[in-house]
Amino acid sequence: MLHLSGRLARRFGLVLSFFAISACATGLPDVEATDLPRLQQEAAAAAEDTDLQVQLGMAQFKAGEHDAALVTLQGAVNAGNESGAALLYLGMVQEELQNWSGAREAYTRYLTVGSSTEVIAEVRSRLTLIGRNLLRAQAQQALAQESQIAGSARITSQSVAVLPLAFNSERADLEPLIYALSDMMTTDFAVSNALVVLERAQIQALLDEMALTSSGYAEPTTGARAGRLLRAEHVFQGVLTTLGDDDLQTDADVLNVPSTSSAGQLTEAAVLEGLFDMEKQIVIRTIREVLGVELTPAEEQAILENRMSNVLAFLAYGRGLRELDRGNYEGARAEFELSAQLEPGGFGAAALAETSALLDALLLTTADISGLAASTGELGLGVIAPPAARTTQELLPTLTTETQVASTVGQVGGQTTDTDQDGGIFDPPAPGTTDAAAQQVTSTTLTNVTEGVAPTPTGPILDLGSTDQSTDQATQQTQDTNRDPVQEAQQQETVPGTAEALIRIVIQRPGGTP
Repeated sequence: MLHLSGRLARRFGLVLSFFAISACATGLPDVEATDLPRLQQEAAAAAEDTDLQVQLGMAQFKAGEHDAALVTLQGAVNAGNESGAALLYLGMVQEELQNWSGAREAYTRYLTVGSSTEVIAEVRSRLTLIGRNLLRAQAQQALAQESQIAGSARITSQSVAVLPLAFNSERADLEPLIYALSDMMTTDFAVSNALVVLERAQIQALLDEMALTSSGYAEPTTGARAGRLLRAEHVFQGVLTTLGDDDLQTDADVLNVPSTSSAGQLTEAAVLEGLFDMEKQIVIRTIREVLGVELTPAEEQAILENRMSNVLAFLAYGRGLRELDRGNYEGARAEFELSAQLEPGGFGAAALAETSALLDALLLTTADISGLAASTGELGLGVIAPPAARTTQELLPTLTTETQVASTVGQVGGQTTDTDQDGGIFDPPAPGTTDAAAQQVTSTTLTNVTEGVAPTPTGPILDLGSTDQSTDQATQQTQDTNRDPVQEAQQQETVPGTAEALIRIVIQRPGGTP
């Protein structure tokens, strides 16, 4: 039985509304596959409730019904539900269906709304793996449609694809240079704002699907075919040859894909320690002499500065790229780590971070991501659960404190009554009230209300509920006798020494004992 004065009841109701709204904002409740029948009925009865649709999609995902989950979740998102749960589960469903472009889009949108830092970090790593899978799928699609890809209309103007160099040497220890040099060339060509340069990973994914070995990278037919599939206007091909022990020579040929003819050839040579200067001259000459593009002084300087100084670190970087292309991520990480140790400011550090992200993504399944979301705050209860406590009256000291707030505010302002009469729980301080005093009063009130609604394990557990009905009645009669009609007519409240309300709340313990 709850006896509340009108104003205290109104204020207490506002507090409950405040905390209920806060709790509902924490997210959707987690669901399991066993909830599927119930959610199907509820969602069918409330077709416009997108939160229910998302929960249904989550349950379908956990039941392995990925096609159905895709329809449900995509429908909820299209209807405007862009919650973290909706986009995360949509990304996981797309991933299970190997729709890599859809997975990338959903995961990318999730990063802007997700609330769990742990899940956000895992999704960022996952996007690296998704990107590689997407490139492979695109290469497979291009090969499947190769007969339909013809004509210069499908060529991207001013685009360049740098194929890995072919290796012509008995020095197996220097073979990783063809991967490292091609990667550096791709970065350097991209410095020019006039060129569209294809990513190394995209090119390698296609070459892998074409089942080419490094010996075939320099073949004109390889460049023409790869160029058409990549829709590149120019393909850079070359051969790295060793002359003696430490002398290197690069012979390059730039293929014009639409005409299937050479746009120009050039040769550069250097000793092993000067291979970076050799690479820079090849790139700058190709851009100016073959492609006919003028570099700005700033662009040329950026190309010249993009280098490493430690040849051993560069070789380790090349070995890492080779292992990465082979799918040996552990081996790639070890080589990139060595490269970063040999030259901390080199290319190895960034490649190490990317490869570590790939390995992290491979360790977690979508089911693991689902569990992580439920345990780290991406999903929420959605409702306030009743406090697990025995017979309590945490609300009574709350209401007493609320009554004291009015007294405190009035006393600070030189008054003893609350005269605003609006009944608001967040009343502005009376004239003359200091900010510090008002903040302290409000903080005390909210703290006590919080303990009343959801007491913490260390909060006060007081037996303020009377178990003697006669005592309750006697107390009520005493209060009725002490009522002041004059004050009630003026709608003023005095500050009694005891609370104006008696509360009897009985909440069962988990074991059933009151």
